[in-house]
Amino acid sequence: MVSMLALLITVPMLTAVIAAVCRGRFCRLLLLSGSILHLGLALYCFNTRIDGRWIGLTSYSEAILLVLTSGLYFAVCCYCCSWLKAEECSKKSLWILGICLPLFLATMTLVILSRNFGVMWVAIEATTLFSAPLILFHRSGRALEAMWKYLLICSVGIGLALLGTLFLAFAARMGGVELHDLRISEFLNIKESLNPGWFKVAFVLALAGYGTKMGLVPFHTWLPDAHSEAPGAVSALLSAGLLNCSFLGVIRFAALAPDKVGEFCTELLIILGVLSLATAAFFIIRQGDFKRMLAYSSIEHMGIASILFAVCGIEMTMIHLVAHSAIKMSLFLLAGNLLLACGTRQISRISGLFGVMPANAILFLAGVILICGVPPSPLFFTELVLLCQAPLWLALLMVLLLFMVFAGMMKNVLSMTMGKKCELEIHAAPAERLIWVPIAGLCAALAVGIVFGVNL
Repeated sequence: MVSMLALLITVPMLTAVIAAVCRGRFCRLLLLSGSILHLGLALYCFNTRIDGRWIGLTSYSEAILLVLTSGLYFAVCCYCCSWLKAEECSKKSLWILGICLPLFLATMTLVILSRNFGVMWVAIEATTLFSAPLILFHRSGRALEAMWKYLLICSVGIGLALLGTLFLAFAARMGGVELHDLRISEFLNIKESLNPGWFKVAFVLALAGYGTKMGLVPFHTWLPDAHSEAPGAVSALLSAGLLNCSFLGVIRFAALAPDKVGEFCTELLIILGVLSLATAAFFIIRQGDFKRMLAYSSIEHMGIASILFAVCGIEMTMIHLVAHSAIKMSLFLLAGNLLLACGTRQISRISGLFGVMPANAILFLAGVILICGVPPSPLFFTELVLLCQAPLWLALLMVLLLFMVFAGMMKNVLSMTMGKKCELEIHAAPAERLIWVPIAGLCAALAVGIVFGVNL
């Protein structure tokens, strides 16, 4: 079965090689066929439980993330088949997309399947290298700046994560344990023997490192620029896929915490989670760019996921991540549609979308309502469980910050969708044909919310 898991990594890599040879020809066909094959393999391996030396699949949370990432990639590729026809892009941009998008999937898959902290670190760093050219798809000055900001900040963060991994091995040695490699299963077997002081250092460095890639405040500064400058399809994968993979690195480190250090790790996750939620709330209220608004929403939900993991455990966190990914993918694709039709990301220049492109306007409003946790959104139920289990001070603070996010996002979206007809020349027809993948994503999120709400 290890060979089947290895296929999940090699299939998108082969797709990228073929795309490189074809130099942009058959790009849509290659992306779609590769995504279908990858999703089929991911579903086939869902119930596989194997712990290899380098790769494996050992828990339902990892299996869910694997299928989720593959499903998101398939949805984005379906969207790209129509979007690339409407988007005027050069052959070189199409060639880069055909190479980097499958390699991005391969590295995210390797993060999920890795059973060695060294392999996981290499895979997360590789996601940075292969996703950076995708941010530069539109070849503008601001996109170039966002790409370099992404590369530099995330590379520094990954360097800190490497130090965290080295200190983790040192914590084992100082605890009297000799390790032959960095296998996760070996660390789990001896976690109570880890030196508590050195493990604290390792966890702080790992949280800072992988938290940078995850978008936790104060390590988040690359995220609003990268998400806003990338095409909608790339932003969808960055927000709905990459952030989850980075969070998995934090989860794996937290799972090794000895009992003496557990409370320290929990408090640190809560502090950074609250900081992320507060920062997102204040920036969303005064945001004038609808793609940056969605980027800050991703920071908000990564903060909530951190608090959920600290307070409620992995199961509730996974439900939140799945719901956030489905809704945020749809919102970024819809944001790409709005940018394609209006030619601007400025909220103040857009109004009356209900009258000129009603399908996208209705879906965008519905997606914002769902991402803000309004029932029957599954995010409502995960946030409700969190508020019930959290300390009173934390619950009250979260209610205030969540209301600020809701008020800010609804103000912006209502100003875009309602009011007098927009003065901009809007090319609505191409964007109105690109709604089916966002519809599927929102319907999937609603289905999860209804099933979860009934069983809660």
